[in-house]
Amino acid sequence: VALMGMPQLHVIAVSLRGCSFLFTRWAATDLERVYRERGDTLWPRRILFVAMCLTGATLGLMAFPPPDNALVASGLMIYAAVLMILTLIAVTLAALSGPRDGMLASFLLTLAALAFAYPGGQNPTILAIGTMAVIGIRVYAANTGHHIIASAEILVENRELSDELSEALAHAEFLSWRDPLTGLFNRRKLFEEREHDPQSGSARHVLAIDLDHFKGINDRHGHAAGDRVLVASADVIRARLRAFGADHLPAFRHGGEEFIVILDRCDGAEARRFAEALREDIAGIDVGIAGTGRETVTASIGLARWHPEETLDDVLQRSDLACYQAKDQGRNRVSAVA
Repeated sequence: VALMGMPQLHVIAVSLRGCSFLFTRWAATDLERVYRERGDTLWPRRILFVAMCLTGATLGLMAFPPPDNALVASGLMIYAAVLMILTLIAVTLAALSGPRDGMLASFLLTLAALAFAYPGGQNPTILAIGTMAVIGIRVYAANTGHHIIASAEILVENRELSDELSEALAHAEFLSWRDPLTGLFNRRKLFEEREHDPQSGSARHVLAIDLDHFKGINDRHGHAAGDRVLVASADVIRARLRAFGADHLPAFRHGGEEFIVILDRCDGAEARRFAEALREDIAGIDVGIAGTGRETVTASIGLARWHPEETLDDVLQRSDLACYQAKDQGRNRVSAVA
């Protein structure tokens, strides 16, 4: 500044530039905060536009025409620094076309005002070069802004596709081991159960639950009513397991109207109480079929202890036999095998 021969004027210009910098920094920070909080950005964007116009004007004042006795090199250094700062700011604002163009326009207007105010001191060549440089900066920044916006859009699209893919994979995984109608585990998940660990020391029981006269409900009221019965039965099974304190709700739809429940860490008497309570819950189901009154729903339940040396197929076969015994004994009852 001292080399320019008029240090007072350049000190004023530098001071204005500093104030403009602080104002711009505050405006940008406020806009960022509003974006982060997902608020209304109208006024913060307008304030940033004003701040960038002041930035362009103060940068233009930095190009105040030097006196005749000033060193040419010092003037060129300041002009180069101003253009460099202008370029950096324009590229930083590449995606914000309004504030960016406002800054460049105010810079050019300030240069033009200085040229009219000091027609003898302003070098036409420098002014022409500055104008061309600003136009080049604007074109470069605009292209950069388009690339930034396009990249952001691609990034958002990729993120959305990734989220959709993750959701689809999660849904596919859900369907791979869940029954789509009842939401209970399906047969595939059932047969993925590990064999009973003989060293675990915890008693395990398997319940085979078969809805009584389910085919008659389908025949009389249609499959939609039958589906409602299955869903309601699954709901009461889940509710009873939660009341029992089961960790992961080990209930499975085995097929048709048959369900399987595996109870961990309970003795035979406790498993029997659970089965009886579940039978009563199912008997209290109201299928809600319009125009036909309440349809009675009952279930026959076979209870078998899963011995340590048994495979899953073995205990399922024994629990099925117990369920058949319950049906032979009149249905709507629990039958247990050792």
